[in-house]
Amino acid sequence: MKKNTKKLAKLFTRIIRWSNEDNCYIGSLPEIAPNCCHGDTIAAVSSQLDDIAEISLANCTACGIPYDPPGSSLIIINGTEKDTSSAQLVISLRRSLGLNQRDFAAALGISQSTLSKWETGARRPDAAAYKLLRILRQEPDLITA
Repeated sequence: MKKNTKKLAKLFTRIIRWSNEDNCYIGSLPEIAPNCCHGDTIAAVSSQLDDIAEISLANCTACGIPYDPPGSSLIIINGTEKDTSSAQLVISLRRSLGLNQRDFAAALGISQSTLSKWETGARRPDAAAYKLLRILRQEPDLITA
């Protein structure tokens, strides 16, 4: 595959969640294919998601099908690894808005403690909060501190 396709494929939103029912991790690419793979480890699912995203992009390119440019996020639900990509999103968004933690937390309607945990990767924003953060990244004028 082309190098650009590999790079671009890495930017699609990835959700990896633990399924008690299936006793494994389930991987999704919400923009491409929900619940499209599974595995025993986060790394195994992440690798499968890479392959699926690359193949999907290559197919779109080959067929001339347009696609929205991907964001860049990883959401791990009930996993054991720290989610550094969402932490980086929160930190970079807050800094780009020129807000300190207290003011950014107030603008989001969360505690400063929660924001701090998001920024260290100790906690992850839930799905609704994560979606809000991605929207604010694209439309920073929507926030009022």
